[in-house]
Amino acid sequence: MRTNKSPALAGILGLSVLALTACSNSTPAPDSSNPYSGKTVCIDQYATATAITDIMTGLEGGLADAKAKGLKIVIENPNADPATEQSIAQKFITSGCNVIGGVGTAAAQLQANASNGIPVVFMASSTPVEAGLVASMDAPGGHVTGVADVLNPAPDIDAMLKLDPSIKTIGLIWKTGDPAGDTLAKAAQKHIESLGLKSVTSTITTGADVTQAAQSLVSRVDAIMIPGDTTTISAAGGITAVADAAKVPVFGGTTSAVDAGAVLASGYNYVDVGRESAKLMLGILDGANPASTPVVIPRVGGFAIATDKLATFGLTLPESLKDQLLKK
Repeated sequence: MRTNKSPALAGILGLSVLALTACSNSTPAPDSSNPYSGKTVCIDQYATATAITDIMTGLEGGLADAKAKGLKIVIENPNADPATEQSIAQKFITSGCNVIGGVGTAAAQLQANASNGIPVVFMASSTPVEAGLVASMDAPGGHVTGVADVLNPAPDIDAMLKLDPSIKTIGLIWKTGDPAGDTLAKAAQKHIESLGLKSVTSTITTGADVTQAAQSLVSRVDAIMIPGDTTTISAAGGITAVADAAKVPVFGGTTSAVDAGAVLASGYNYVDVGRESAKLMLGILDGANPASTPVVIPRVGGFAIATDKLATFGLTLPESLKDQLLKK
């Protein structure tokens, strides 16, 4: 049986189909009342180390509420490989990142230089001014701000001598050309000389060089000091393995180095560094200008000390250090 539809009815049906089709193909517009809707934070983790893991824990915790409201978080770990770092930087530029985070000075520098004006938040750069990341701590002046784990090798050297006053010659290992490594190594050398002691240096260009660097020092020094750049710290286990075999204690390099076998290091609670970094990122997403957002310097927590290593080297923790132990 043949049924004829009236032109009017056919028109109504056609409009209904078009309306349904339009609804099914439309993309919901970003919620203008939610500053995180449709936004993306991209993180260059740089490497794997205990302190970095703590930073990421604090960061992800600090961003959790925003993520629940639609914030997208992209995390890349190049494992300190320069070529992979470059690829990640290009990916971040083209993938709609609204804020970029870089862990450590090297990652932050690369991202800042490549980001094409996208706001960058550095996490745990100890020398952001010297590295050219910001013009000053109070007024960064560009598209970069962050959280600075300002390191000072002098307290570690002083604590080292309290543990072992017989130390006369100290070996230093750092990544040459790294703003943090070069600056902190210079400060360490100056302090060592002021105490009437001697320093012997051995630099690296990648983390793979630390074994050879440590081997070149152990027969010439009483202790090894890691001034504190991210590349050397992330490879501290290679230094302590060589030094332990030679019965030479290792100091410095933040709490990550202690976790990797060093005897003592001053440091921060790096979970707090991650949390503070998350606050800066959320502030930028809310409209804050990195140029006028001061760099955050968290409170130094104290010293991390590996008590098992004290016994290994026949050292005793003096009373003057007991009340300065790092509390997590």
